[in-house]
Amino acid sequence: MTNRTIVRTSTTCISIRPSAGPSGEPQTGLVRRSPPAWRALRRLALPWLLLALHAAGTSAATLAGGPMAGPATAERVGVWLMTDAPAQVRLEYWPHGQPDAVQRSTPVAASPERGLTARVELDGLQAATRYAYRVLLDGTPVELGEAPAFTTAPADPAAPRELLIATASCTYVPDPPYEVTKDSFGAGFEIFDTVAARRPDVMLWLGDNIYYRDSDFERADEAAARMHRRWAATRSFAPLQRLLRTGQHVAIWDDHDYGPNNANRDFALKATALAHFKDYWANPGYGLPDVAGTFTRVPLGDVELFLLDDRYHRDDDASEDPARTMLGTAQLEWLKGALRDSRATFKLVANGSRMLSDRPSPEQRGGEGWHNFPAERQAFIDWLTAQRIDGVFFVSGDIHYTHLTERERPGTYPLTELTCSPLTARVHPRPFPVREVPGTLVTQRNFCTLAFSGPAGARLLRVSAWDAAGTRLWQAEFPAARLRTP
Repeated sequence: MTNRTIVRTSTTCISIRPSAGPSGEPQTGLVRRSPPAWRALRRLALPWLLLALHAAGTSAATLAGGPMAGPATAERVGVWLMTDAPAQVRLEYWPHGQPDAVQRSTPVAASPERGLTARVELDGLQAATRYAYRVLLDGTPVELGEAPAFTTAPADPAAPRELLIATASCTYVPDPPYEVTKDSFGAGFEIFDTVAARRPDVMLWLGDNIYYRDSDFERADEAAARMHRRWAATRSFAPLQRLLRTGQHVAIWDDHDYGPNNANRDFALKATALAHFKDYWANPGYGLPDVAGTFTRVPLGDVELFLLDDRYHRDDDASEDPARTMLGTAQLEWLKGALRDSRATFKLVANGSRMLSDRPSPEQRGGEGWHNFPAERQAFIDWLTAQRIDGVFFVSGDIHYTHLTERERPGTYPLTELTCSPLTARVHPRPFPVREVPGTLVTQRNFCTLAFSGPAGARLLRVSAWDAAGTRLWQAEFPAARLRTP
């Protein structure tokens, strides 16, 4: 029997840049006979005059994107940001409400080699503490209005906590001048503020977080720079800034922020794409020392994220090889070991492509997804059942509509997947969900939340879908006890 409850309901930011400092026009008139006192004053003023001339001819770096905190542990956090010119970046941070206890980070350079991005690491933090912080560029504070903040994890890494995760995929930002028409592929950018208004603890970006264009790859000698510019154009988009500064952020990728449409392991620039992904996110890890990719795990108390890379090692979906793989052998073995070792009550497995959906018919592939790799998927599901892994819940994006998918398993709890898409890209004109949970199909721009609550032994996952205005479209509840093997 299905163990869930569905409730159906009816349906810019401005970066204030630091001033560049005083400057003025030099006096050019000649003085043939100056009193001794005036000549002395002129000699003293000359260094200041030269400094002013230098300041007048130099553009001070300003904040172009962020700041954005990555996932915090009990003791540390990484904060990402992007400038519009080379700069030395530092953060000042303090426990919320204690501005006299301010600390300052080690300086980090925002350099052109990394797209003027910087990741600042804050160490020695107190567990379960909310911190506020501010950005200094070349020693000058950047005024952002309300100070950004983050909260460190509890000292006990498996402790239950009230946790709100917002999630979505398919974030399309058009090229300047950002004109939006009824036929625009990207629109509805007010949804970024709607997500931020819910004040999620974590924002989980489910792939297609930017959209490379085919022109970005046309010339091999220009591709790396064009790919950087595509990231920078999205990250500097004004409507996005409030959300970036809210909570903590983690991400996976899918085809459009990896390479061309439906790109797989054969993409020639995949190493470049991986380097750019690392430059623009603050994830805690990227693959293994000997296995490239974006996969990693993120502990959040008794909730743990298992972020998968469905591109770097993926075979062609259209391949007829029975041994074809979406994840690759090494990543799949890593995932099994991580799930087996996890103490988390809820284990969220996040992937760009859908994992539990099936083809609409034997003749139709039904888009990209793990259903095109049936042997690999069935072997993994059988392994989950045999190992009695509790608390597994899948999350994905890509398909440009939202729904829950459910797969029954004899003798144990059914597997459920939340597919959440799109955020600002175009909605799929002809959705084709398979194994859809009735009442959960959303065919408009939307985002979803996963709220975790309750004491140990009675934990609850509440999944909701929301439209761009913040109206809840449906809600489903999954008690932890219903995600356990009998």
